[in-house]
Amino acid sequence: MKTYEVLVNKKAYYVKVLKSDKDSFHVDVDGKTVEVKLANFIEGKTMFLEVNGSKIQAELMKAFGNVLHVKIGGKIFEVQYPTPTVKKETVKIEPTSPFPKKSAASLTLRKDAVLAPIAGRIVTLKVNVGQKVSKGECICILEAMKMANEVAAPKDGIIKEILVSNGAIVNKGDILAVIA
Repeated sequence: MKTYEVLVNKKAYYVKVLKSDKDSFHVDVDGKTVEVKLANFIEGKTMFLEVNGSKIQAELMKAFGNVLHVKIGGKIFEVQYPTPTVKKETVKIEPTSPFPKKSAASLTLRKDAVLAPIAGRIVTLKVNVGQKVSKGECICILEAMKMANEVAAPKDGIIKEILVSNGAIVNKGDILAVIA
Protein backbone atom coordinates (compact mmCIF):
# COMPACT_ATOMS: atom_id res chain seq x y z
CA MET A 1 0.00 0.00 0.00
CA LYS A 2 1.09 3.55 -0.67
CA THR A 3 2.18 5.85 2.11
CA TYR A 4 1.24 9.51 1.74
CA GLU A 5 2.72 12.58 3.36
CA VAL A 6 -0.01 14.94 4.59
CA LEU A 7 0.92 18.36 5.94
CA VAL A 8 -1.34 19.74 8.68
CA ASN A 9 -0.38 23.32 9.58
CA LYS A 10 2.99 22.60 7.91
CA LYS A 11 3.69 19.54 10.13
CA ALA A 12 4.22 16.28 8.21
CA TYR A 13 2.22 13.13 8.97
CA TYR A 14 2.72 9.84 7.14
CA VAL A 15 -0.63 8.23 6.29
CA LYS A 16 -1.47 4.81 4.88
CA VAL A 17 -5.02 3.51 4.26
CA LEU A 18 -5.08 0.00 5.70
CA LYS A 19 -8.71 -0.90 4.99
CA SER A 20 -11.63 0.93 3.41
CA ASP A 21 -15.32 0.14 3.21
CA LYS A 22 -18.13 2.27 1.82
CA ASP A 23 -18.17 4.84 4.65
CA SER A 24 -15.32 3.80 6.95
CA PHE A 25 -11.56 3.59 6.83
CA HIS A 26 -8.77 2.17 8.95
CA VAL A 27 -5.78 4.44 8.55
CA ASP A 28 -2.22 4.25 9.87
CA VAL A 29 -1.04 7.74 10.89
CA ASP A 30 2.63 7.79 11.90
CA GLY A 31 2.38 4.21 13.18
CA LYS A 32 -0.97 4.58 15.00
CA THR A 33 -4.15 2.97 13.63
CA VAL A 34 -7.18 5.25 13.44
CA GLU A 35 -10.75 4.28 12.50
CA VAL A 36 -12.63 6.98 10.57
CA LYS A 37 -16.34 6.72 9.78
CA LEU A 38 -18.08 9.23 7.50
CA ALA A 39 -21.49 10.05 8.95
CA ASN A 40 -22.97 12.56 6.48
CA PHE A 41 -22.48 15.79 4.56
CA ILE A 42 -24.49 19.00 4.88
CA GLU A 43 -24.58 21.40 1.92
CA GLY A 44 -21.35 19.92 0.57
CA LYS A 45 -19.08 21.87 2.96
CA THR A 46 -19.84 20.41 6.38
CA MET A 47 -19.35 16.76 7.28
CA PHE A 48 -19.71 14.70 10.39
CA LEU A 49 -17.02 12.14 11.14
CA GLU A 50 -16.43 9.59 13.83
CA VAL A 51 -12.73 9.14 14.65
CA ASN A 52 -12.00 6.24 17.02
CA GLY A 53 -15.53 6.61 18.36
CA SER A 54 -15.42 10.39 18.91
CA LYS A 55 -17.86 12.46 16.83
CA ILE A 56 -16.34 15.41 14.97
CA GLN A 57 -17.85 18.12 12.80
CA ALA A 58 -15.55 19.39 10.03
CA GLU A 59 -16.29 22.37 7.81
CA LEU A 60 -14.43 23.00 4.55
CA MET A 61 -13.56 26.71 4.63
CA LYS A 62 -11.72 26.98 1.29
CA ALA A 63 -9.70 24.88 -1.11
CA PHE A 64 -7.07 25.77 -3.67
CA GLY A 65 -4.73 23.43 -5.50
CA ASN A 66 -3.93 20.57 -3.14
CA VAL A 67 -4.48 22.68 0.00
CA LEU A 68 -7.65 22.68 2.12
CA HIS A 69 -8.59 24.91 5.03
CA VAL A 70 -10.77 22.90 7.41
CA LYS A 71 -12.48 24.17 10.56
CA ILE A 72 -12.81 21.66 13.41
CA GLY A 73 -13.92 22.65 16.91
CA GLY A 74 -13.44 26.36 16.19
CA LYS A 75 -9.83 25.90 14.96
CA ILE A 76 -8.80 26.23 11.32
CA PHE A 77 -6.30 23.71 9.96
CA GLU A 78 -4.38 24.02 6.70
CA VAL A 79 -4.18 20.56 5.14
CA GLN A 80 -1.95 19.88 2.15
CA TYR A 81 -3.32 16.58 1.01
CA PRO A 82 -1.53 13.45 -0.12
CA THR A 83 1.26 13.21 -2.58
CA PRO A 84 2.71 9.71 -3.03
CA THR A 85 5.93 9.17 -1.11
CA VAL A 86 8.01 6.27 0.12
CA LYS A 87 7.60 4.84 3.59
CA LYS A 88 9.88 6.44 6.16
CA GLU A 89 11.57 3.17 7.01
CA THR A 90 12.58 2.49 3.38
CA VAL A 91 14.25 5.81 2.66
CA LYS A 92 17.67 5.09 1.21
CA ILE A 93 20.33 7.78 1.11
CA GLU A 94 22.84 7.38 -1.68
CA PRO A 95 25.86 9.53 -2.42
CA THR A 96 25.41 11.88 -5.34
CA SER A 97 27.95 12.94 -7.89
CA PRO A 98 29.11 16.56 -7.63
CA PHE A 99 28.53 16.72 -11.41
CA PRO A 100 24.86 15.97 -12.09
CA LYS A 101 24.09 14.15 -15.33
CA LYS A 102 21.69 16.49 -17.13
CA SER A 103 20.78 17.03 -20.76
CA ALA A 104 22.13 20.09 -22.59
CA ALA A 105 18.64 21.66 -22.45
CA SER A 106 18.47 21.46 -18.67
CA LEU A 107 22.03 22.79 -18.33
CA THR A 108 20.96 25.92 -20.25
CA LEU A 109 18.08 26.43 -17.82
CA ARG A 110 20.35 25.89 -14.79
CA LYS A 111 22.23 29.10 -15.64
CA ASP A 112 19.10 31.09 -14.75
CA ALA A 113 17.87 28.72 -12.05
CA VAL A 114 17.99 29.02 -8.28
CA LEU A 115 18.81 25.49 -7.07
CA ALA A 116 18.20 23.86 -3.71
CA PRO A 117 21.65 23.56 -2.11
CA ILE A 118 20.43 20.72 0.15
CA ALA A 119 17.34 18.56 0.59
CA GLY A 120 14.68 19.95 2.93
CA ARG A 121 11.34 21.74 3.23
CA ILE A 122 10.54 25.23 1.95
CA VAL A 123 9.48 27.20 5.03
CA THR A 124 9.09 30.70 3.57
CA LEU A 125 9.16 32.16 0.08
CA LYS A 126 10.69 35.65 0.18
CA VAL A 127 10.03 36.69 -3.45
CA ASN A 128 7.22 36.86 -6.01
CA VAL A 129 7.13 36.40 -9.77
CA GLY A 130 8.12 39.67 -11.45
CA GLN A 131 10.13 40.90 -8.47
CA LYS A 132 13.60 42.35 -9.09
CA VAL A 133 16.35 40.67 -7.05
CA SER A 134 20.05 41.29 -6.52
CA LYS A 135 22.78 38.67 -6.36
CA GLY A 136 22.90 37.28 -2.81
CA GLU A 137 19.34 38.37 -1.92
CA CYS A 138 17.29 35.74 -0.04
CA ILE A 139 14.86 33.88 -2.33
CA CYS A 140 13.46 31.50 0.29
CA ILE A 141 14.13 29.78 3.62
CA LEU A 142 14.86 26.05 3.34
CA GLU A 143 14.63 23.98 6.53
CA ALA A 144 16.83 20.92 6.81
CA MET A 145 17.45 18.98 10.02
CA LYS A 146 15.65 21.72 12.00
CA MET A 147 18.04 24.38 10.66
CA ALA A 148 16.79 27.36 8.64
CA ASN A 149 18.94 27.99 5.56
CA GLU A 150 18.65 31.06 3.34
CA VAL A 151 18.75 30.31 -0.38
CA ALA A 152 20.29 33.28 -2.18
CA ALA A 153 19.87 34.58 -5.74
CA PRO A 154 22.91 33.54 -7.79
CA LYS A 155 22.68 36.70 -9.95
CA ASP A 156 20.85 39.99 -10.44
CA GLY A 157 17.58 39.81 -12.38
CA ILE A 158 13.82 39.42 -12.25
CA ILE A 159 12.03 36.38 -10.84
CA LYS A 160 10.58 34.77 -13.98
CA GLU A 161 9.15 31.66 -12.33
CA ILE A 162 8.72 30.11 -8.86
CA LEU A 163 8.51 26.32 -8.97
CA VAL A 164 7.89 25.58 -5.26
CA SER A 165 5.41 26.60 -2.58
CA ASN A 166 5.55 26.92 1.19
CA GLY A 167 5.75 23.47 2.76
CA ALA A 168 7.15 21.81 -0.39
CA ILE A 169 9.79 19.14 0.08
CA VAL A 170 12.76 19.50 -2.27
CA ASN A 171 15.88 17.51 -3.07
CA LYS A 172 19.38 18.88 -3.51
CA GLY A 173 19.65 20.37 -7.01
CA ASP A 174 15.89 20.86 -7.52
CA ILE A 175 15.03 24.11 -9.32
CA LEU A 176 13.27 26.46 -6.88
CA ALA A 177 12.94 29.55 -9.08
CA VAL A 178 14.14 31.00 -12.39
CA ILE A 179 15.75 34.43 -12.67
CA ALA A 180 15.73 36.15 -16.06
